[in-house]
Amino acid sequence: MAGVLSNLYYSTKDVKDLVAAYQREGETGLQLAIERKSKQFENVQIRIAVMGESGSGKSTLINALLELDEEGAALTGPSETTMEITSYAHPTLPNVQYYDFPGLNTPKFPVKKFMKKTNFSQYDLGIIVTAARFTDNDKLLAEALKKAGKPFYLVRSKIDETVRAESRKKSYNQKDMFRALREYCISSLKSAGVQNTPVFLYSAFDLDQFDFPKLRETVVSNLSETQKNLFITALPNTPEAAIERKRESLRPFIQMLSAISGGIGAIPIPGLSLACDLALIISGILFIRTNLGLNQASLRKLAQRVKTSVEDLRKGTEHNWVFGEITREQVLLLMQRSTVAMALTIAESFLDFVPILGSIFGATSSFGVTLMMLNSSLDAMVETAKIVLKNAKAAASSEGIGN
Repeated sequence: MAGVLSNLYYSTKDVKDLVAAYQREGETGLQLAIERKSKQFENVQIRIAVMGESGSGKSTLINALLELDEEGAALTGPSETTMEITSYAHPTLPNVQYYDFPGLNTPKFPVKKFMKKTNFSQYDLGIIVTAARFTDNDKLLAEALKKAGKPFYLVRSKIDETVRAESRKKSYNQKDMFRALREYCISSLKSAGVQNTPVFLYSAFDLDQFDFPKLRETVVSNLSETQKNLFITALPNTPEAAIERKRESLRPFIQMLSAISGGIGAIPIPGLSLACDLALIISGILFIRTNLGLNQASLRKLAQRVKTSVEDLRKGTEHNWVFGEITREQVLLLMQRSTVAMALTIAESFLDFVPILGSIFGATSSFGVTLMMLNSSLDAMVETAKIVLKNAKAAASSEGIGN
C-alpha cells in the first residue's frame, strides 16, 4: 500500500534547506522547516458528496463518518435543515470534506435548476442516502453522478427502524428481508441506467452492525492511493479493526520520515543528525497521536460523547507518555529504553568526525533509529487507542448510549 504521504518526497534541495535551517537557527529552525514540509500533506483533498431527499439521514451519516456530535456537526432534524450545499471537514484532517446536499423533495425547491448548476465532477465520489423508496429525485442524482463519471453508492439508512417494524410480522426472516431490500435497491438503480452500484444497509445507532464497516472499505477502494490513506486515518477508531487499518496506513509515513533522517544523517555536520532524528521523531509521534485520536482535544470530545472523563478513558493504559508533551527530553527517554537505538546514536555522534565512514554510518544509523523509534511509538499508541476504545464502549454501554 502506498504511504500516507506517498505523493510527497524530500528532494536534494529539501535536504539542503533543512541543513541550512539548522545552521541558521539550530534545532528550532530545523523543527520549523520539517513542519513546513509536512504541511504539504494538507494539499491532499477528498471531496465526498452526500445526497438524498429530506429526512433520509444524510446529515446523520456525515456525523457518523466524522464522529461529530454538536460542535461542527451537520444539522439534523425532522424537517429539512440543509438549504444549500454545506461542507463539513474532518476535525483533525480538514481536507477530508463531506458535502451535505439539500433535500430534493422540499417545497419550493428548484430541483431542475439545482441539478443543472451543480458541478458533480468536482467531487471524488457520491453517496445517495434513501430511507425508504428509491424516488425520481434519487434517480436524477444517480444519473448526474454517472454522467460526471464519478463512483457512487446507495445507502439504505434507518435500517434499525425497518428491522423493528418488520420483526413484528409472523413471517419475519431478517436474512430474507435484507436480501429483498438489496434487490429492490439494485433494480431501482438499474431502472436509472446504473449498473453494479454497491448498496449498503446502515443504522446510525449501531455503526458496528449491518454494512457501515463495508461502506468505509468500499469508499477507500475508489480513492487514489494518497487519498485512500488519508481517508483511513480520518475514520473513527471503531471497530477495533479500524485502528489496525490506521496502523498499516501509517507505516509508510514512518518509512518516509526515516528516509529523510537517513539522507540528512549522511551529511557530516556534527550535531545535525541527532537534532534531525529528534525533530522528525517528535513530528512523527505528534502526527500519529492525532490520527489515532489520542491527543487531548480528541479525548475530550470522546469523553463528552460517552459521558465519562478523560481519566476513565485512560484507565488501564501503560504508555502514559503518549498523553503528555512530546519534547526532545521525552524522546531521549524513550530512546534510552532501546539498547540498540542508544548504541547507534552514541556511535554516530563519534563517527560524525570521521570522513566517508561517518557519512555512511550516519545515514544507516539515522534511518534505523528513526524507523525503530517511530514504529515502536506507533505500536504503543495503537495498543493505547484500543484500550481507550474499550473504555469508551464500556462507558457508553453503562449510559445506554447507542441502544
